[in-house]
Amino acid sequence: MQVIASGAVEGPLSSDPWQFQAICVDAFVASWQARGFSPVTVDNDIGLLERTLTALGWPAGEVTPDDIDRVVGDLAVQGRKTSTRREFV
Repeated sequence: MQVIASGAVEGPLSSDPWQFQAICVDAFVASWQARGFSPVTVDNDIGLLERTLTALGWPAGEVTPDDIDRVVGDLAVQGRKTSTRREFV
């Protein structure tokens, strides 16, 4: 959706879920930058977000609890620390 000056909401910016997700991630990054977050913080968190979305293998809107369990389980099998697995969640 897109908020416009009158406060009304227009339809989706894209019907492609991957493209819509990319638009949302870009808006998320822009909001953090506008609020003055450190570039290092933004880069680190966006890197984690991108790794998580890639590991899930689906657009965020289609992710199920089973997908989260699969990713966390894969990280455990790889020997990743509990704190790392928690960050992905």
